[in-house]
Formats: sequence, C-alpha cells, structure tokens
Amino acid sequence: MSQQPSGWYDDPSNPEMLRYWDGVMWTSHTAPKKSPTLPQSSGQPPQAASSDATGAAATQGVPTSTTPMPQGSGWQGQAPQAYGQGQAPGQYGQQGQYGQAPQYPGAPPSAAWMQTIKTTADGVPLASWGRRLAAWIIDGVILTILSYLMLRAFAPDYFTTIENLIDAASRQDQTEIQSIAQDVAGQAFRVGLITWGTVTVYCLAFWTTLAQTPGKMAVGISVRRVDRPGPLDIVSALRRRLLSLLQIVPLVSGLYFIVFLLDYLWPLWDDKRQALHDKVGGTQVVVGKQPRGQG
Repeated sequence: MSQQPSGWYDDPSNPEMLRYWDGVMWTSHTAPKKSPTLPQSSGQPPQAASSDATGAAATQGVPTSTTPMPQGSGWQGQAPQAYGQGQAPGQYGQQGQYGQAPQYPGAPPSAAWMQTIKTTADGVPLASWGRRLAAWIIDGVILTILSYLMLRAFAPDYFTTIENLIDAASRQDQTEIQSIAQDVAGQAFRVGLITWGTVTVYCLAFWTTLAQTPGKMAVGISVRRVDRPGPLDIVSALRRRLLSLLQIVPLVSGLYFIVFLLDYLWPLWDDKRQALHDKVGGTQVVVGKQPRGQG
C-alpha cells in the first residue's frame, strides 16, 4: 500500500485544526487551519468523491476529509495506532485509532500557509532565527558575567597585564607596549581555555537536563536531537561544542570570528534551520520544551 507523504492534514477530531501526519501515523502536533495573522481565505476544503459515501461514513461515525471525528471518541482518550496493529487495511479502529493517511493530497487551500512552517521529521515546528538570536543575546550577557568572574578567580594577573598595557599606551612608551603585548599573547591560550570551559559547563548543564539554557527558556525554544525528542545526551552535547574549540587552537583562533559569524547566520538559509554547530552535534532547535527522561 502506498503511504501518504508526511505533512499537515485536516485533524480527524477537530475540523478547526490541522494535525501532522509523519508518513506512518498521526502525531500529537496540531495547529489552527487559518493563520491568526492573515485574513480569512475563501478556499474550501476538498469535497469527498461521493456524497453518498460521505453521508454513509458520517452516519457510521467514521471521519473523512470533510467529516470530523464525532466528539467524545478517538483522539480525546487514546493515541493513534499504526497500521497493522490489530486492524484491517483502510479501516479505523472503534476507539478512533488511525492506521492510514488521509486520502487526499494535502491540506485545504485555506490552510496553505501551514506548508511554509518548517518542522522536524516528526512534525515539531523549528525555532526561527530571530528567536535563536534573542536567546543567544540573553545567554551571552549571562556568560560574559560568569566568564569575568572565572577569569578573576583563575587568571587575575591577566587583568593586571591589561591595565599595564593601557597605562603604557597612554604614555606612548612603544618599548613597554611591545613587551606587555607579548605577555598578553602568552596568556591568551589560558584565558581562552578558561572562557571556553565556562561556556561549555554552562551549556552542558542545561542541554542535558532541561534542553534549555536561560536564554532559550526566555523565548520558548529548546534543543533536541534530530532523530528524537528530549534533552541531549552528553555525547551530543559535547559534539555541539566542538566547533567552538577553534577559538583556542593556536594559528587558527584568529579565523574563529569568521567561523563564528557563519555559524550563527547559517540557519537563515539552511533547509533544516541548523547552525553549523547543530550539524556537528546532530541537533535541531525547536519551539517549546522537551519531554523529560528521553534524552
């Protein structure tokens, strides 16, 4: 039997909503048919091939593309069942279980706006670049403060060296400037390692427990594996931080700004809205929280 392609279709239990079909079974992800920000469309949902067949199906309480699931059955109390689990091909279970995709090619014209929403393979909407940027700014402020405190604790001489460099520059003492600049360069690796470690501990602590840093919490997004929901496992979380190691590698750290810029702009044109560090880690950033205990 040919399977219906994954996508947004009429929700069998609610004519006002769409439900995401993942190519095998119905998911729990729904959305309104009409965009709340667009004027109502005059498009009509596709009509059933036979009015007699539709009438018969409605009489028997079986949902069709134009007849919603009767209230009080199906989705209200039980999740959908995949085809082949105790039901014949093309039939619906008595408890509203669905094993077969809707028999029409796509969402109705009035819901065409839904086709522009990018989702994960199992139908969860992906976070927009704007939300990701807002989360990054919030986390950036927090991490700047934390990194400063860590450097004060573990590399206090670095700040003394910077103060001496500023003082020598104000006196225009070129010899001393060159000497102090060499000291700053010598401390760069240690400073970079402390900063990278601070950011990594911060990220791993939140990614592997809540799947949300404070910045992501504030804007309502979270990070998950591409192939499954839930907080990240420790290996995926570490892989997601590998790209940032370039900032402390000698002879390469000077190019890190270019990599950093490309990394955070990449979701603007990527089909899966992944940044480069998402591709390395096998992750995606989605709207909403992650279920606990599935990482």
